Amino acid sequence: MPQLPDALEHGPPETREVFRKVAASRGFVSNLLRSLGHAPEGLNRFMSLGHYARYGTELTEMQRELVVCIIGRNIAYAWAHHAPMAIQAGLSESQMAELKSGRTPSGLAETERALCDFAFGFSTLKGVPAEAWAALKRHFTPRQCTDIALLAAYFLAAGSLIIGMELETEPPEVLAQEVAWQAKPRDASGQVQSVPNKAI
Repeated sequence: MPQLPDALEHGPPETREVFRKVAASRGFVSNLLRSLGHAPEGLNRFMSLGHYARYGTELTEMQRELVVCIIGRNIAYAWAHHAPMAIQAGLSESQMAELKSGRTPSGLAETERALCDFAFGFSTLKGVPAEAWAALKRHFTPRQCTDIALLAAYFLAAGSLIIGMELETEPPEVLAQEVAWQAKPRDASGQVQSVPNKAI
């Protein structure tokens, strides 16, 4: 159960405008981002980094979702949000089962295997093994390596917030809306052209 009152009703007036930005970026305001609404400037900055991590990197959608699902594999909220998007990006149910059990999925190209091995190492918070770093640098540019690390770090922070703020997973119809939103074409900044009427 959430520990704080709903920020849309009880937060500062600036919260509603930041929630509009969140909805423009993601199609709705998740419980994760809603939980930060009592600090609208902090939410705005956290949301901006999340927007970059989701839409501004030089990674493919599958690569992004592999990193996110590896980092969030033991957090029910994160898995409920991102496993369907990973499948939409091209991963199979069996590959997702392997990933959830802590293994780099079989059947991936060498590039994605290197990314997974790196993300698994990153998720331990004990340092990435030298061989995982070496493999990552063989397949990705320095910019892409940085994007992968930023994406992993963002979702480590998000996971900590999910657990610490005791967030509830949204109902299936909201999660389906997020998957549909993710599939929409975007401009160079990652924005779609319209926002659903009931985004907030």
